[in-house]
Amino acid sequence: MLHICSVNPSDPAVARYRHRVARRTPALASSLSTSSVDPDQATPSGDVVLTDASAVRALAHPARLLVIDALYAGKVLTATECAELAGITASAMSYHLRALEKYGLVLRAQARGDGRERPWMRAGANLSINLRDKGSRAASMSAAELLVANSTEIDRQRLVAAMHADAESGDDDTWNGTTNYSRSQLVLTPQEARDLTVAINALVEPYLAEHRAESDEPGAQRFSASVSLARDVGV
Repeated sequence: MLHICSVNPSDPAVARYRHRVARRTPALASSLSTSSVDPDQATPSGDVVLTDASAVRALAHPARLLVIDALYAGKVLTATECAELAGITASAMSYHLRALEKYGLVLRAQARGDGRERPWMRAGANLSINLRDKGSRAASMSAAELLVANSTEIDRQRLVAAMHADAESGDDDTWNGTTNYSRSQLVLTPQEARDLTVAINALVEPYLAEHRAESDEPGAQRFSASVSLARDVGV
């Protein structure tokens, strides 16, 4: 999901979102077939940039975050498939997708098969927010805090679900040592912090689900990777 967000150290008012994909677990949603990635759909280019606090608040809904994760990993999904992923009804998901479309986060994709239900796709290659120049600081921070709170809660659920799956694996040690959560205290200059963010993104890039399907590597599963880098400012 999942690092869903990392704050750009060069600008505390800018939060950048590069969406990764989770190793799906029953605690969150049913697995979706890798056939949901449609090679015939044109891959959007460029960033979708949110500059309005209300758009960020709209994105922050937990069901929408789960869908955005999947779509920004390259999946093309119908409202029914998105509803299955988020664990809600198809009618409720249609409402959420229209809200995401309103703010330019998702697009209607080409119809499949009989064309009775047009699927949805991401509106750009990456998703970013920049709230520095518009609206009140209080509204911007409130929206950003809600987004971070809901994103990290999804991270927590995924991590705990993976821990339980590992603990229940018995004598099967296939995935032993693959679930990881670490915290470290670093000492960085501003430029080192920026460079570290770039280096981490570069390390993860080859493994992104938008570049690599589970079927490409025998035995591979989807994982979520969450990266948070923040200055200690008295907390």
